[in-house]
Amino acid sequence: MSYSLNTLAESLRYDREATFEKLYEQSFPTVANLVFSLGGSRADAQDMFQDALIIFYEKVMEKPDLITSSVHSYVLGIVKHLWIRKYHNDRKFISMSAWESEITIPADFYEPKESVFHLADYLAMAGKKCMALLEAFYYKKKSLKEIAASFGFSGIRSATSQKFKCLEKVRKQVKEKNLTYEQLHV
Repeated sequence: MSYSLNTLAESLRYDREATFEKLYEQSFPTVANLVFSLGGSRADAQDMFQDALIIFYEKVMEKPDLITSSVHSYVLGIVKHLWIRKYHNDRKFISMSAWESEITIPADFYEPKESVFHLADYLAMAGKKCMALLEAFYYKKKSLKEIAASFGFSGIRSATSQKFKCLEKVRKQVKEKNLTYEQLHV
């Protein structure tokens, strides 16, 4: 049995459990196949499907007119987004398709090792204090007030000035080597 969105919204209001069971019967096999094809397990498929149903329920209850596709397609789309988010957050990658894995990179594609310069090397040459200050600001996202306190500067102005001096040291070293951005590997 397939639902129109208005009928589905009414069914969810009055008999949510039975409606969810029907949605499960209709859509879970497709969701499971999708998750399996992306390298997931049955437990992954069940978790994704449950999360997708909750999101779908909230959307239908909030504004059913915004959903323009079929219920099945909408739930499947939610699962795809959840799967991509899961792998992005876990720092995992979705496996490549067969034709992509056959692509070879020519040996001369990469520059020789001698011409590769790493930004970390220039940061290290600027000194430990500069490296720690820039790391605190750019990577740890600390405020200048926090940096001033932890580095013993007299105030925010001093921290700003020192950060600028450190950046200038790094820029000067990069300029002396006459490097382009493409040659500098971050």
